[in-house]
Amino acid sequence: MRKKSLILFFIFIIATLQSQNNFIWNSKKDKIKIPFELTHNLIIVDVNFNGIPLKMIADTGAENSILFSFPEKDSLVLHEADKIKIKGVGSGEMIEAYLSKMNKLIIKEYEDVNFEILLLPNQDISIVNKLGLPINGILGSSFFESSLTEIDYRNKKIILHKKKIQFNDSRIKRYEPILIDFNERKPYVKIPITINEEEKRYKLLFDTGLGDGLWLFENDTLKSDKYFFNDILGVGLSGEINGKRSRIKKINLPGLSLKEALVSYPDNISFNQITIQKDRNGSLGGDVLKRFNWFLDYENKVFYCKKNNLSSLPFEYNMSGIEVQHSGSQLIKESVRIDLKNNQVNLNEFVFDNNDLRYAQKYELKPVFSIYAIRKNSPGDKAGLQIGDKIIKINNKMAHQLTIQSITDLFQSEDGKWITMTIERGGKQFTVKFQLEKIL
Repeated sequence: MRKKSLILFFIFIIATLQSQNNFIWNSKKDKIKIPFELTHNLIIVDVNFNGIPLKMIADTGAENSILFSFPEKDSLVLHEADKIKIKGVGSGEMIEAYLSKMNKLIIKEYEDVNFEILLLPNQDISIVNKLGLPINGILGSSFFESSLTEIDYRNKKIILHKKKIQFNDSRIKRYEPILIDFNERKPYVKIPITINEEEKRYKLLFDTGLGDGLWLFENDTLKSDKYFFNDILGVGLSGEINGKRSRIKKINLPGLSLKEALVSYPDNISFNQITIQKDRNGSLGGDVLKRFNWFLDYENKVFYCKKNNLSSLPFEYNMSGIEVQHSGSQLIKESVRIDLKNNQVNLNEFVFDNNDLRYAQKYELKPVFSIYAIRKNSPGDKAGLQIGDKIIKINNKMAHQLTIQSITDLFQSEDGKWITMTIERGGKQFTVKFQLEKIL
């Protein structure tokens, strides 16, 4: 996973898995409001799974829900687990998984008492390190099918509606409809896209689990622009996904034309064992979807969209060429100022002349960041950075004071911006400087 607009996590399942909807509405109101965290263009939701709190990605592009990690301190109970084989996006092999039914999923007042999920035991899912968040799995189609679902990217809320959409419904006033086609419980939309001065309608998976804005699959009639660079596009269940990164002239969505949008062209190796719908041309992901608020009406096969205040954001990518991941934690000692009005003194406090002011020693676990990938001939590569380098400082800020998202934002910030990094390699520290370089 390479950057804010590149993080992705979707899956194609080689199995026919049917899920019955046992959704319970545990609210006296007509709406259930679910706050989410938007990071790397992905929707992260807090859930309770069989009594254990987890974080999951809400993913319209996933036929099934998936669990790939859970807190070590908790004991997880699964019911009716049957072993199956699945294949995910990436260049790896088939993966063993367990299909479990009769689980209980609770999200606010939403409750599914027969929640079906795929468990991937002993699977190294590096999305956790790349996002810097304890992601435990993904919520697939059954969650979105349960009721009329509103995704408010502007206010970072998913809103489940008890009432269905009716004629002249005030909730979708000023929203534009888009007809949806479903295949294996996944939604597809046809969108006009202009590539190399030619506009065509392309069939795309509507995929909130893809951080990129747009993926297109190259073939004899669909080719990338001549201006591109090769990159690692992300990490799927079966390994790295490689391909090209470029720009297209225009994406036309109802009420908004997005110009000079970034596009990724994954290579054939990442998809050579996966059954893709015959007329599918690619995926529409989070970096485009977040620029709208949505009503997802699965029952009537219509989605409604309205542009929001994120619509004018530029499409940016990582101009440093280096990719950073969370690679552990370290204890950091800090002095915390305490303003007290008594004369009590603890052994872990520093007392100054003013007895009302004291500084206490505080130890906290802070993240450790390292470089996990470098694009060839990029600014970071030319500066001598290497995979495995531990990051100590970035632009005079201690790395443990940052997040992966803030580092990502910095690397996407401004063409020509100087970046100064203090690196630790082989027990020695040194400093490198380079300028961000925009090549697309």
